[in-house]
Amino acid sequence: IESAKPLVATAGWVTLSCLVALKDDDDLDLPELKRLLQRVQKTIHQSPDAVRYGMNDFVIAAGSYVKSLTDFAISLGEKIGPVAGEHGKTGCKVPSAPDYIRKVQQRGTIGKKRKTVKC
Repeated sequence: IESAKPLVATAGWVTLSCLVALKDDDDLDLPELKRLLQRVQKTIHQSPDAVRYGMNDFVIAAGSYVKSLTDFAISLGEKIGPVAGEHGKTGCKVPSAPDYIRKVQQRGTIGKKRKTVKC
């Protein structure tokens, strides 16, 4: 996530998202995850498009897979606001982190971990 190369930094954020989706909450450094979420809030809108998408996905993953971070991630996502970026001539949109996390809440699957992830 520290790389000046956008695709490398994006890979870092995506890897963190995968880790929170797989690892038990007891095995995660929750204070560090909270610091990373705060970092996203401060830097997301100044980051390159690809990094912005990875950061937004990290907010969604933290809020969806780590019960103790759900409310924090929703609040943070609301403070961040819409995340925009150039997608070319596709219909792709960047999902709203708070809206996405609330959908997971409505399904009743907050904290339900994945068995595998694909890169």
